[in-house]
Amino acid sequence: MLLDMLGQLDPYLVGAVLLAVLALDGSLLIGAVLPGDAAIVVAGTALTGPAEIAVAAVAGVIGCYLGATGGWLIGRRYGSRVRHSRAGRWIGERRWARAERMATGEGGGPALAASYFLPVVNALTPVLAGTLGVPYSRFIRWALAGSVAWVSTYLVLGSLAGEFVRQNEHLMVPVAGCVAILAAGLAVISRRTRADRRAQVSEPGGSPAPQTVSPPPQ
Repeated sequence: MLLDMLGQLDPYLVGAVLLAVLALDGSLLIGAVLPGDAAIVVAGTALTGPAEIAVAAVAGVIGCYLGATGGWLIGRRYGSRVRHSRAGRWIGERRWARAERMATGEGGGPALAASYFLPVVNALTPVLAGTLGVPYSRFIRWALAGSVAWVSTYLVLGSLAGEFVRQNEHLMVPVAGCVAILAAGLAVISRRTRADRRAQVSEPGGSPAPQTVSPPPQ
C-alpha cells in the first residue's frame, strides 16, 4: 500500500523534499497550483513518531523562511508586475485582494501569521508584502511564527491520519465511498444555490413610476 511505502522513507529525505516544496511555495507562487497544506499532510503520513515529526518540522520551517524571504525580495524587486502578469491574472484578483489584506497586517501581526492557514493566500502574501513595502523584519517575524504553527499542525495531523489508515485499512473503502457521496452532494447543493442566486439577480425588477413635481403656487 502507498502509505506503507511512505512510512519506510527516511525522515531526513522527507524533510529535504518538504523544505524544497515550501521554499518554492512562497517564492515562485507554486502554492497557487500545489497548496503547501497538501504537501505537509502527505509528508506527515510518512512520519511515525515525535522525533521524525520534529526533523521534518525544522526542515519545513526552514523552507518557509526561504520561500517567504524569496517572495518578499521578488515583490520588492518587481512590484505589481507579478500580480498583473499572466500567471497573476490566472490566480484571480479576489485571492490577491485577500492576500493583500493579510500582508498589510489588517488585524495586526497575528493576521499575517494566520495567513499560512489559508491555501493559495499563503503563497501570495510574501510577494505582496515586498510589493507594498512591509518592513522585512516585521514581515519575517510573523511569517516564522505562522510557519511554525502551520507546519507543526499539519505534520501532526498527517502523521495521525497515516497511522489511523495503516491500522484500519479495512475501513478505507466504505469511508472513501461516504466521502465521495458527501462531496457529490455538496457540489450539487452548491451549484443549485449559485443558480438560484443568478436567477434572482437576473429577474427583472419593476421600475418605479415617474413622479411628477407640481410647480410651486404663484
